[in-house]
Amino acid sequence: MGYHIKQFEQGEIIFHGGDSSDCAYIIEKGQVEIFAESNDTIIDILNEGELFGEMGVLDQSPRSTSARAITPVVLLEVKTEQITNRLAESDAIVKALVGVLLKRFRSLLPSQGMTAKNSNLLNQVESVVEQTGLSKFKLESELRTAINNGDIQTVYQPIQEIQKNQIAGFEALSRWSHPERGFISPVEFIALAEETDLIIEVGELVFSRAIELLSVLPDHVFININVSAKQLDDNQFLQRVVAKVKQHGIQPNRLKLEITETMVVDFKKARHWIKKCKEIGFLVCADDFGTGHSGMEQLLELDFDVLKVDQVFVRNMFKSERYQIIIESIASMAQRLETKLVAEGVEYDQQLEVLQALGFNFGQGYLFGKPMSLEDVMKLF
Repeated sequence: MGYHIKQFEQGEIIFHGGDSSDCAYIIEKGQVEIFAESNDTIIDILNEGELFGEMGVLDQSPRSTSARAITPVVLLEVKTEQITNRLAESDAIVKALVGVLLKRFRSLLPSQGMTAKNSNLLNQVESVVEQTGLSKFKLESELRTAINNGDIQTVYQPIQEIQKNQIAGFEALSRWSHPERGFISPVEFIALAEETDLIIEVGELVFSRAIELLSVLPDHVFININVSAKQLDDNQFLQRVVAKVKQHGIQPNRLKLEITETMVVDFKKARHWIKKCKEIGFLVCADDFGTGHSGMEQLLELDFDVLKVDQVFVRNMFKSERYQIIIESIASMAQRLETKLVAEGVEYDQQLEVLQALGFNFGQGYLFGKPMSLEDVMKLF
């Protein structure tokens, strides 16, 4: 089991009133009762899937009640920062409402005359907590364990040099096969990781594996890797990547760092970051180009080496003349600016023919290959 799982025997005290509130718990198996030790008044009985111990974490106060295992229980620990970080980032009104509910709840505890019949406020507190997403807390803890256990896989989708019809590189992508839920969409778990510092750890895994792979691939092959907003804000990020590159003796220009339009809010900061990458020798790609609100402005403000045109344009190029005009305009502009172009979502030969005619340099999509394992990549060379 992961480090975040705790087990208690029947009748065992999980925590006492007055203890430090260092975490909350979600019940995986069994039953737990919340009670006041002063008069042994039972406040509530909780079952599988329910959260407890969150009150003290929310307002950073000692435990106001005690918790005891009615049956043998398995508990999923929810770290303090998993709750407090989200609360800190929430709307000020939400924080105020939580504070008011907690204050009212504490005023009605058994020592002040509250009994199990005073359930309305309990339900209010439970409703507020549920809005923070118990399933998200649980998934976050499981993701943390998966990272620590090396259960996050890295796969590689081919990027084709379409004018020469040969594989030029790959995009490194993360995948997670959950032991109970099966395959979890990257959209779901990457978004969750980006809400926390877990995206830094996921990123470190991907960079380490991709750079190690580059060291055994032909020198002309490159790998694209997505960079998160938190990595952009991490002053030590590029230094760590440089250290890995030097350790494996590969050329920096074989790494292409992808950032999305929506991540670039501060142009001055982004310009400085791209400049540092170029000084090192890394290439920088604008991912999902054309889907943000400031695409053309970015192109003029920021010195990208590569533009990755979002798949929505490729997918719809034969459905609407507007999409054709946009793709043609991007291709013409990129050529004049001497910026490389990648088309995402290429699935059919007809799309490929148009992209070749427009002068696109690279293509990525199921026409060239789905994301594949390290072993399958090695079979290509």
